[in-house]
Amino acid sequence: MQDKVTKAIITASYDDDGKDGNIEDKAREQLEKEIEKGYDFPSPVILRDTGRHKVTKFNFLIDCIPMISFPMMSTSRTDLEKIAVVGDEITKAVVEAFSDFFKDRRFEYGCEGNPCDWCFSRTLDEGGKILAARDDELVMVLMGDTPLKWNFDGVLNDPEISNGYDIIYNLNSRIRTNRHWPRQYHFKISDRGIHLFAKEAQLFLANLSKLEEVSRKLSLEEPLVDMIYSGRKTHGNKGKSREEKLEEIFVNEGRWWPTIMGLGPVYAFQLWYYKSRKKTPLLKPKNASRAIQNTTGLRVLFKADNNDPGTLEDVDGLADWAFINDMLLRAGDAIYPYYSEIKRFGDAVMPELRKRFDFYAGFEEYMNYLFREYDLFEPYADGKTFQNPFTLNGTSNERKAERIIRRSIRRHRRYNRRD
Repeated sequence: MQDKVTKAIITASYDDDGKDGNIEDKAREQLEKEIEKGYDFPSPVILRDTGRHKVTKFNFLIDCIPMISFPMMSTSRTDLEKIAVVGDEITKAVVEAFSDFFKDRRFEYGCEGNPCDWCFSRTLDEGGKILAARDDELVMVLMGDTPLKWNFDGVLNDPEISNGYDIIYNLNSRIRTNRHWPRQYHFKISDRGIHLFAKEAQLFLANLSKLEEVSRKLSLEEPLVDMIYSGRKTHGNKGKSREEKLEEIFVNEGRWWPTIMGLGPVYAFQLWYYKSRKKTPLLKPKNASRAIQNTTGLRVLFKADNNDPGTLEDVDGLADWAFINDMLLRAGDAIYPYYSEIKRFGDAVMPELRKRFDFYAGFEEYMNYLFREYDLFEPYADGKTFQNPFTLNGTSNERKAERIIRRSIRRHRRYNRRD
């Protein structure tokens, strides 16, 4: 019986957002929606296409250090036995440089494939092949755009691992992670009698073999993880809506009956009511888990006891990237304990990486271009020194941005002292 997780996938690949439209138009459309809905800090999302924006955001520099190096640094401090990193050719170079610099051979690179193959399930498949996990083994899946997540003890040694779950999903809740970080919370979760605003996690434990098996069993149009992963996106989702994808999984082909029996008639009615009134739905973990098991056979545990701000602060948009840069420049080791070490790595390898890759050679101008596209101040106005475009004098949200950064630093300090 498995009692701890010993293998992990760091995902550094995602879909081609430009295959059904211009990504700048998509980002502007999403920005307008965020403004209209009153988001805390609307910001253009970082999207990808096969032309000018082919390099993934996971390779972006944060304080002159490749972003993907941060989750590698953090997982290198665990007793994980094998770690797969799936991404593009620049990711491969960073993985090799990191492994050589720190003499850590547990990391193995996996290629994301051709643009037509870019998807979350392809990333997990490639990582799974590298890990060669057993059919009943849980592995950790960590999104590569969470640079400030460093403490994995509670995740890898979760006491629920030995209870035979196929997925353990510890959600981000507003009140327990970082209520200051600008995020939209799509539902509530009932946790020990408290209703918490929550959103998807940036890491989870999963039995990859079981996920593949379920997709075949249900004869879904696309792999189950892709339906869930793409369905949660709020930007540029030109395919089926989140609701349509959920219907295909839990309603079509007669699956509505085991779904309702798992939810319970009263809770099923409540969900219908929330949807019809456009209210924030409430996730009741036990009911939802029963419905999922009835319909798919997957044993899923939903939790919301995670209190690590680093799991919430993923780099979705330009503001996220700027804020995390700013936070590290101000607080360094106080918010990310391995900052000094990873800074030495960046100083040592970046001169060579800038010679090898045009992306890194022109990174500062590339980021200036991205910000100019959306009529924002440039983050490298002098071509080399970072300045946070959102905290400059004269910007419309200057005070709010400053408040987010200062309070988020304080939140990290408290978490790091405690843990």
